[in-house]
Amino acid sequence: METTTTAGAFQIHHPPKRLSIVSYTRFFICSVFALLAGIPMNGMAHEGHDHGDAAETSTESAAAFDPTAPTNKFQANGKTYRWEHRPDLGKQSEAMFDAAKGGLHNNADRDLLTGEIVTVVAKHGLVKLDSELKEWTLVEDQDPVFAAGMNAHGTDCFVLDGESYWTFASTNTQEVFVTKRGEVLAKLTQPKGDEFDNPTVNQYFKSGGRFTPCDVVFLPDAKRLVVVIGYAPGDFALSAELVDGQWKWGGPAWGGREGSGGMLNTGHGVQVATADGKEIVEIASRSHGRIFSFTPGGAQLRTPGADKEYFIQLPKGSNPCNLFHVGDNMFLPLLNPLPKTNGSAPVLVLENGKPAGALVPATYETLNLMQHMHGFCPVEIDGKLFGIVLSWRNGGENSNGKPNDGQIAIFEAVQE
Repeated sequence: METTTTAGAFQIHHPPKRLSIVSYTRFFICSVFALLAGIPMNGMAHEGHDHGDAAETSTESAAAFDPTAPTNKFQANGKTYRWEHRPDLGKQSEAMFDAAKGGLHNNADRDLLTGEIVTVVAKHGLVKLDSELKEWTLVEDQDPVFAAGMNAHGTDCFVLDGESYWTFASTNTQEVFVTKRGEVLAKLTQPKGDEFDNPTVNQYFKSGGRFTPCDVVFLPDAKRLVVVIGYAPGDFALSAELVDGQWKWGGPAWGGREGSGGMLNTGHGVQVATADGKEIVEIASRSHGRIFSFTPGGAQLRTPGADKEYFIQLPKGSNPCNLFHVGDNMFLPLLNPLPKTNGSAPVLVLENGKPAGALVPATYETLNLMQHMHGFCPVEIDGKLFGIVLSWRNGGENSNGKPNDGQIAIFEAVQE
C-alpha cells in the first residue's frame, strides 16, 4: 500500500493521506505538468536566485546543524534545504486578507484530483488556491454556512469511489462537514452516546460531555472518518461511517484525557499514515508535545521513529497543532515558540522521528506578525516541495499590545 517515488531531490514515501493514492497523484502530476512552466523553479531554484546544482549534497555537517534553532533549514535524505519565502505565490483579495486578520484558527489540505488547496476563512467563506499556488479565490456556489462564521480548524481532502470530497472540523460551530466543492452533504454533530463500541465514550456523551471537533481525517482502507475532540474534557478519537449513503457516528472510539484514564492531552491534529504496510492513525497531542499512533480500531501502536516510549516525545516546549508527512519527514506547526526560536513559533520538522529543522515565518521580512503556527500544508509539485503556512492570532497578546495576526505565507524548500 505504501509506495515510493523519486521526485527531484526528495524520495517521497506516499502515506494514504493525500499522497498515497498513486493513480490520482500521477494523474494530477501529468495534468499540471504544462502549467508548471509558469513557475520558474529549475533544480529547486526560482527566478532571480542561483542555488547551484540541486544534485550536490550539502556540505553542512550534521554535527553543526542545530535542528531546533531558527535557521529556517531542515534535513531530508542526507541533504539540507532552506526555506525561501515566495511572496509571488498565494495572492489574496483584500476582503480575504481583512477577514483573516481575525486569526486563522485553521488548517488547509490539497484536493487529490485537482491539486487545489482548500480552507475556510471565517466570515469570508470557503477558499481555494489554484494548482499553481498563484491565487486564492472563493469557491463558486458554496453553501452559505462557510461565510457565516465556521472555521476549518481541521481540514481533509479525500477520494472515495473516484470522487473528491472536502471535510472540515469546525470548533466554531461544533460540527464536522462533509462536502463536495462546498456543497454540504453531511453534518456530524454532538453524539447521543449509543453509537460507539466503547462504553466509556458512550457514557461521556450520554452525560452531556462536550463535543468540540479539532481535526478530521479519512481512512482509505477502513473507509471511515476519524475525528479528534481535544478541546473537550473527553479528549477522544471518534469514528464515523458511511451507512446507506449517510455519514453517521459509529464504530471504534478511543483515547481519553491524560489523568482521567486516557493518554491524550489536547488531541489536536490527526492524520493517516502506514507502518509495515498497514494503515495507522497518528494523533498530535498538543499540551504535552507527543505524537501517538493507533490502529484504525483504536489499539495503541509504537509510533514510527519513537525511541523508548510508544510515542514520539517532541522537544521541550513543543505544542503541535497538526501533522503531515512527506517521505521520512514530519511537519508540525507549533502554537508557541521553542527555547531557541526567539519568541516566535516555528514549524518543526522531524526526520524519522528526530528533530531535523525548523521554519520560523516571523523571521522573514513582512511576516513578523506570524507568531503562532496553526496550519501547515506541504505540497510536492514536480519534485519541488512547498509549504503553505497558516498563523493563528493570540487575542490575549493583542490586548496587551503585542503585534500578531492571522496570515498565510508560502515557502519553497531549496537545496543548499
